[in-house]
Amino acid sequence: MPLSYLLYKNDYFVSLPKGSFVILGFTDNFLIDAPNQNDIFIEEVGGAGEYADVFVSSDNVEYTFLGTAGNGEVNEFDLAKTAYKKQVKYLKIVGKDNKGLSPGFDVGNVYGLPGASKNVETIILENILFQTNKSVLLPESFESLDNLVKQLKGNKLKIEIRGHTDNVGSDAKNQTLSEQRAKSVLNYLVSKGVEKSRLSFRGLGSTQPIAPNDTEEGRMKNRRVEFLKIE
Repeated sequence: MPLSYLLYKNDYFVSLPKGSFVILGFTDNFLIDAPNQNDIFIEEVGGAGEYADVFVSSDNVEYTFLGTAGNGEVNEFDLAKTAYKKQVKYLKIVGKDNKGLSPGFDVGNVYGLPGASKNVETIILENILFQTNKSVLLPESFESLDNLVKQLKGNKLKIEIRGHTDNVGSDAKNQTLSEQRAKSVLNYLVSKGVEKSRLSFRGLGSTQPIAPNDTEEGRMKNRRVEFLKIE
């Protein structure tokens, strides 16, 4: 279904006719079950009796049903009611009907409520270098990574390793390369004694530049590995 149809020619909400859905991913935070309160806010715009099913996930693979939102109301959900204990990094909202002028559930606003929303601290480790267009770590990277190993061995912190590239080459190639480089870093940390259960990795290709890609200096900054403290 075209995005233009879901947006229904406006910038204020996304319409979800029956069977259509959107997946919302959190990039700088995640949601948890906060004690004795609701955790997730979802607003439906309008009042035509439109509904949607809401699902949560930690990995964008396995989803758990959270509840049904709709009928032109502000909807709040408590993760405790489904006994969901993982970090919520993705929300999936699935339309259930075709009511209303803009057919289906109209998503106006979604976010984590205070107490349930936790920020993710991002650290860019300097001097993480790879062979050109490959995922093989260069020896110049080992000092920085070994220092990280020492820090991780002093706590029980869990981290997500994210690989990024510049915009040279195809999107598909950059995505694959960023994933492979992030995995190479994970494998190095594991080889030095960091528990694999504390590590995860993700490739983001060239989708999140931190500098313009029109200069070599900018492209160098964008070719990076980030570490996100997730617990």
